[in-house]
Amino acid sequence: MSDYRTLYIDDVADDSLARVKLLLAKVPDGVYRAVGSAMKRAGDTARTQAAKYASETYAISQSTFRNHVKYVNHFNEGKAEVEFGFKGYVIPLIEFDTKHGPDGKVLARAKRKSPLTEIDNAFFAQVYNHTGVFERKTSKRFPIEQKYGPSAAHMMNESEEVVDKMDETVRTTFDKRIEHEISRILNGYGG
Repeated sequence: MSDYRTLYIDDVADDSLARVKLLLAKVPDGVYRAVGSAMKRAGDTARTQAAKYASETYAISQSTFRNHVKYVNHFNEGKAEVEFGFKGYVIPLIEFDTKHGPDGKVLARAKRKSPLTEIDNAFFAQVYNHTGVFERKTSKRFPIEQKYGPSAAHMMNESEEVVDKMDETVRTTFDKRIEHEISRILNGYGG
């Protein structure tokens, strides 16, 4: 389950795409190579920016967040877009800020500005090859339940401002990077 958001490059980059087509018209697959490389850089930059936001707001590392975000570039018939997929699966709580508190109790938080909260009957364990924070549901040894934090999709949907910044980043990075890619291909580099 993923939440996909498509960012369209051609809304801003029409002039850039026309210029690429004109300059690389005689280079076999030159347009696709240049646009593909520029779109990859734009997607990587936007994903990094989203991870930076997530780690500022949530108690999660940037690399962990990036593992839950993927993107796909589409370029055909003059239409360029980057489609981001924020995985909708909840992230195990152990990936957030968790630690042993006094008396061996588990303390955790998902948001950076929230205080560490004690989770009753919780413990760290590896169960069925999954290391995580588990909670006993009764006073008996079983049943137990793994604890989770929010999903990447939830983190991104919480702030439309971040998504707008990602959109802008994709477009500006593409515009800057396409010039570099044109030069590389015309000078014989890049494939």
